[in-house]
Formats: sequence, C-alpha cells, structure tokens
Amino acid sequence: MADPIATVDPTAFLAGGGVAGALIARHDWEPTVLGAPKTWPASLKTVMAMVLRCPEPMAVLWGPDGVMIYNNAYAAFIGDAHPGLLGSKVREAFPRAAAFMDKMMRAVLSGESLAIRDRELTLARRGRAEPVWMNITYSPILGDDAEPAGVLVLVTDTTQRVEAELKAAAETSRQRRMFTQAPGFISILWGPEHVFEFVNNTHRRLFGGTVEGKAFRKAFPLLRRLPKVLDQVYETGERYTAHAERVMAPVDNPINELFVDFVLEPITDDDGRVRGVFCEGFDVTNEVRARKAADETQARLSAAFDVARLGSHEWDLATMTPVMDARAREIFGFTSDEPLTLESYISRMDPDDLARHAAVWPGPTQRRQLEYRIHLPSGATRHVVSISDVVPGPDGRLNRVVGVIADVTERKRAEERQRLLINELNHRVKNTLATVQSIAAHTLRAARDAASARDAFEARLMALAATHDLLTSESWHGAWMADVVDAAAAPFQSDRRRQIRHSGPAVWLAAQRALALSMALHELATNAVKYGALSLPAGHVAVRWRKTRDGDLALSWTEQDGPPVQPPTHTGFGSRLLERGLARELGGEVDFQLKPDGARCEIRFPLEDPNQASAPEPAAPI
Repeated sequence: MADPIATVDPTAFLAGGGVAGALIARHDWEPTVLGAPKTWPASLKTVMAMVLRCPEPMAVLWGPDGVMIYNNAYAAFIGDAHPGLLGSKVREAFPRAAAFMDKMMRAVLSGESLAIRDRELTLARRGRAEPVWMNITYSPILGDDAEPAGVLVLVTDTTQRVEAELKAAAETSRQRRMFTQAPGFISILWGPEHVFEFVNNTHRRLFGGTVEGKAFRKAFPLLRRLPKVLDQVYETGERYTAHAERVMAPVDNPINELFVDFVLEPITDDDGRVRGVFCEGFDVTNEVRARKAADETQARLSAAFDVARLGSHEWDLATMTPVMDARAREIFGFTSDEPLTLESYISRMDPDDLARHAAVWPGPTQRRQLEYRIHLPSGATRHVVSISDVVPGPDGRLNRVVGVIADVTERKRAEERQRLLINELNHRVKNTLATVQSIAAHTLRAARDAASARDAFEARLMALAATHDLLTSESWHGAWMADVVDAAAAPFQSDRRRQIRHSGPAVWLAAQRALALSMALHELATNAVKYGALSLPAGHVAVRWRKTRDGDLALSWTEQDGPPVQPPTHTGFGSRLLERGLARELGGEVDFQLKPDGARCEIRFPLEDPNQASAPEPAAPI
C-alpha cells in the first residue's frame, strides 16, 4: 500500500517539524544507511511525522547502527551536542555508554521493549557539562516488512525530581548526623505502638543502645506514665512538654534515677495524619539535685544558685550614680541606652521594702544582703536579691559599692507552691491515718483471735493501698469508676476465670469517694469469699452502675450461684462500713440485703461534688 504522505511530496512528513525538520531536510544523509529523506521507508516517514510534531523529547535510531534522528524537544534536551548528533550512530554519539547502546539495539531490534528509570547522564548544556536524570523507553519500530527496523526513544527529564529527592536525602542524612551528635537525647518513635526508629548517641548513653526496633512499652516496661503520654500525643497531635520528669535509668547505668526535660512533637504526613512522635530532651539530673541541695543552704546562696544569670551593679558613693550591666538592666526593666540615676533606680523598688531596709541599714563597711520587690513599667512585679560590698576605689578610699543582683521571682513562686503542696500532703496524711486507725479499731473489736485480726487488717490495708496507688497515678485528682472496681476486685479474681465482672459508663470519682467505695467493695468481696458466691468455683458477682436522670450514680452488687445464704450471728465491721460509714462518706444511701440466693447491695449517691476535680479524658484502649 502506497504511503499517502509520499504520494503528495516525498518530504512532506518533515513539514511542521520546526527547526529539527528543516535540519533533517538539509542534512546530508547519503553517507548513512538511510539515504535521502525522500527515499526513506514509508514506516520511517510515518513515525518521523509523529516524532517531529511531539512536544516531548523523542528520537529514532534507525537500522542496526542506530542512526539518530530526533525532534526539537530532544535537540533542546541534549544541549550543545546538537546538531552534531544528527545522523550519527548511537554508540558513537554516546561513547561512554557504547556497550549499553549495542546491547539495547540488539534487544529492541529483536522485538523487545526496554525502560530505564532515573538514569544519570552528563550532557553539555550552556557551554558546560552538567548531570541530568531521565526516564528513557526504547520501543521497536516496525519497517515496511513488519519486522523491527529501528528504535523509538522517548525521554522524560526527571532531573528536578531526582535532585529534589537527593537534596531531601542529603538533608535527612545531615539532620541524622546532627541528631546523632546533638548534646541532648533524641529519639524517633513510629506508629501507634511507638516503635523506636532512631536514637542518638546521648540517648544510647542514658537509656541503653538496644532499643531500635522495639516498642516503647517493651523497651521500658517500668515506665507506666510515659506510654500514656505518647498515646496522647499520637492521638491528639498536640505537643507535650515535661520539666524535670523522673525516669528510672537502665540497669547498666550507675545512676538509679534520672531527671529529664523533654518535648514530644507529633510527626505528621502530607495529609496531616500523625505517624510518629519526635522526642528531644536533656538530662537535667545534676541540675535537679543541685537545686535540692541549694534549698538547704543560706538564703543568699540559694538565690545565687537558683538563678541561672546574675546581674552586676556598681555605685559611686560620691556621686550616687549607679552603673548596671545588661543583665541587671534587664532585671530592673531598664533599656540598654536608658540613663540611670538614683531616682530612677529607687523608683522601681517597692516603697514598703525600701522603708523596711532603711530602718536596719548596716554600717558603711559591712556586706549588704537585701531582698525586695521591684515594680516594672509593664505592671509586673519581681523579687530580687542584692548582695554587695564596699570596696576601695583607685585612690584607696572606700567609695565604691560593687555587688550582684539576682531575679528570684521563680524561687518565690516555687516556695509558695511548695507550701501549698506540704499543706495538701499533711491533709491527706491525716485523712489516711484516720482511716487506718478506724480500720484497726473495728477489726480488733470484731476479730475472734489475733491471727484472724491480723489477716483481716492486712487485707484491708492492701485494699486501701491499691486504691492509693490508683489515685497516685492520677495525682490524687480522682479515679475512674471502672479502675476502682478493678483494683478492689483484683485480689479475688482467679487466674482461670473472672468471678467478678463489671459494666457501666465512664464515671469519674473524687479521691475521697473512690477510697470509700473501694473499701466497701473490698468488704463485699471478702464476705463473698467467706460465705457467698466467691466461696464456690461456679459462683460469680455482677457489679453494675448507671447514671440516673437526677444526677446520681446507682451501683449494684449481685451475687449468684453461691451457697445458700445464712443470716449472720453478729454485725461485723464490713456491715457497719456499708450501712453507716459508706452512706455518710458518699452522701447517699446504701441498701444491703442477704437473700437466700446471694447477697445484694444497692448503693446510690450524687455524682456532683463541689470539691471534685474535673475529670480527664478517658485513655484510649491499648
């Protein structure tokens, strides 16, 4: 079948090929296997008509030697090598890749297609050699006899993408080197299980170097609070910052405990989803211990060590002109270029403190140690300590006062917080001692002998301790109802079968209510073990609670499949605790009944408590 292009004009296929088409038309093709363009095979003309009009870099390698013909985009791609490559053999055009070109030509002319991804080449562009990366496909071109006669080359320039990836990889490598050598500890944890992907040298020194590939909980099984914090950061995407966090050191670390400052930062993907957690921190153990030691020293030494930066000041007693360094100016709120006078200095001091110190002002050669307040123009108040001595001037006379100034505002605030914490601790210790005293008194009165008294007392103390542990983990703000029931029921559960089961909505209890309810549940379980459902393998207890419409919590204890219940011969501590003490502690009602098929206890009390701290968000299941 005749070529429709050739029947009109043997070189019409070059029309519309731009500069490349014109160069092909003028090029001397006689020395090649192709000959003049008008004599080219119809199949080649058809392919070239398409190639010359394509905006993407394309070339044709014709014949066994791969004589090169290409379009405008390919000419721009090869840069300074154009037009020298036009009509050349492909192995001669790319002598460094001659072996590959020979292999490629044999494969494609036998009917195969090849694809190369991100191949690096060096091309002369703009008068200089530069590396380029490209995706190249080689496809056979069928001749007029339907056999492979040439190769169609399609080039996609991937230099920008590859260079961006290389730059990103280099930046990642640089960051990793920087992280590895950083003075603070750094770790990267991945996924919801917080698997260690990277730790730096400082992290290995502090916490051991065999954690990569391990989940946080397996690498540090003794740290119970931090996994919850990691879960929180991973689930909420919010940063978490900790100061002087106490952590247990690994076994091979000579220090038993460490104190660290750290930040947990969520790692997100392009869609904003959290994929991991970045941790950076510093070992501040020495600083924490130094602060504790400083608290035991004199007030002026405590100020000097508590404050990281000290300011210096100097007075000329003859002119009463103050001179302050940058830190002292910063403490007093003076700008770097603000002139200082006696009036401006005194104007910042609290009038009451100034009068108090003036009344007991020491002699001219004595050391002065003053603690007073200053009021800044912004309205903020700072506490400062000033220690100064009178020293001789150049003339030998005692006419200069030189000293240091420390901002101890944070120390003052810390002392106030410490007083509040001590008062709170005293209150809780008194409550706990009163509870223990009550348990001891009622246990001894109800016991038949010393052994039973000891066992009962120890069991009740263990129940109280379990609830204390639970409340301590929540900083004594309170506890979740389900956790209180679990802690009280734990000593009575079997390894093979849970005989105490519970259900109910998430309910937050204040600390005192959690303690009272825990002791009541312990007494119910103890009675069930002795006389009720838990005394038999088949027996079980159902603990259920619900919120009522009027804001109360209704809890039920129901024993089933136990032995027939016999009425008690006397009222013990447990019964009195349930019927009177618990109702009083909870401000509600308690109905305890012994029915033939098992004990029943209904407890109802209001959830609203004016002294109750706000409930935290329930932790997600792990």
